[in-house]
Amino acid sequence: MDKNSLSVQIGEQLRYFRQQRHLTLEDLAELTGVSKPMIGQIERGTSNPTVSTLWKIAAGLQIPFASFLTTNPSVKIKKVDEQPFFTDDDDLFEVYNTFSSPGIPVEIYRIRLLPGCMHFSERSGSGTVKSITVHSGRLTVKIGEEESFTINNGDSVSFTTDNCQVYENTTNTVCEMNMAIYYSRTQVQL
Repeated sequence: MDKNSLSVQIGEQLRYFRQQRHLTLEDLAELTGVSKPMIGQIERGTSNPTVSTLWKIAAGLQIPFASFLTTNPSVKIKKVDEQPFFTDDDDLFEVYNTFSSPGIPVEIYRIRLLPGCMHFSERSGSGTVKSITVHSGRLTVKIGEEESFTINNGDSVSFTTDNCQVYENTTNTVCEMNMAIYYSRTQVQL
C-alpha cells in the first residue's frame, strides 16, 4: 500500500472514531495531546503521521493502534508489499501490521530496527501487555527507569506498558522482531 493511500485510510478511520464518540477536533486534541491542526491534517489525508503521533491518538481514544490500518476484518493473506507500514526515527524504525481485527484486543506487528535506531514508546496505561520476540539481530530494551535488557536472536520478553519504553539497535545489522500487544481492558467495542 503506498503512503498516500495509507494516509487517506488513516484519516478516514480517525474521522470515523472521532465522530462515533461525538468529539470535536478540539475535544480530541485535548484528549490526546496532539494539536487540532495536526488532527485535521491527518483526517484530510494530507499528513503522514508518525508512529508516536498515532500511538497518542490511539491511547487517547482507547483503541488499538491497528484500528487505523484495518477497514475490513475479513480473513486474507497479507503479502509483504501489501502490509500497511510506518516509519519513524528518520526511517530507522519500521512497523508492519501483520494482524489486527476490530473488536479483538490483540495486535501483531513485524518491526525492523535499522542500525543506530533508538525508538521511544510512551506508556499505554495499565492493562496492556507487550510481548517481543527477536528473530534476527539484537535488541536493547529499557522499560521505565529499570535497567536495560538485551534480547538476542530467538529470545523473548514480555512486560506491561505502565512505563515508557526505549527500543535500541546498537549493532551494525538490522534487528527484526515481532511484537504482540494485548489490551486486557478494551474500552471500545468496534
